Amino acid sequence: MPLKIRLQRQGKKKQPFYHIVVADSRSPRDGRYVERLGTYNPRFDHEGVTLDNDKTIAWLEKGASPTDSCRTLLSHRGLLLKKQLNRGVRKGVLTQEQSDAKLEKWAKEKESALTGKKGKMEIAAREASQKRMEAEKAAREARHTAIAAKKAAAAESAAVAEQTSAGEPQATPEAAPQA
Repeated sequence: MPLKIRLQRQGKKKQPFYHIVVADSRSPRDGRYVERLGTYNPRFDHEGVTLDNDKTIAWLEKGASPTDSCRTLLSHRGLLLKKQLNRGVRKGVLTQEQSDAKLEKWAKEKESALTGKKGKMEIAAREASQKRMEAEKAAREARHTAIAAKKAAAAESAAVAEQTSAGEPQATPEAAPQA
C-alpha cells in the first residue's frame, strides 16, 4: 500500500484550510486517511503550518512520500533535512552531535534569511505607502489650484456683472463703433 503525505482540503469556498495527512495514494483527496500530522492555513503562508515533527519524520522514514506541495512545506520546516541527517547517523557517516549541529546551523540561516526578507518587505511597503501619499498630495494640490482658478474666474465674472448692472457701459466688440 503506497502511502502519501498530502493535503486534505477543508474550509469554506474561497477560504481554504488543509489538514496534512498520511493517506493511501489510491484514496480520494478528502477521503479516508491513516493519520493526521498537522494543519496548513495558506492565508498565513508558511507561518500557518503546524506539524507534529516526530510523527512526520517517523512516517517519512517508514517510506511515505510527500506530494509536491507537502514537500515544500516540509522542507521549509527542515523536516526533510532532518530525515536525511538521521539516515546519515544510522549509516554511521555522521554522529548525532554533528547531525544536530548541521540542523541548528541550517535553522539559524533560515531564520536570518526570513527576517531579512520580512525587513525588505516592510521597507518596500513603507516606501510604497509614502509614494501613494505623495501622489495623493499632488492630486489634492492640483484639485485645489483648479478650484481656486474657477473661483477667481467666477469672482471676475461677478465683478463684471456688477459693473454692468450699475449702469456703467462696458466696452464690448459689438458696441464699438466701426469705421
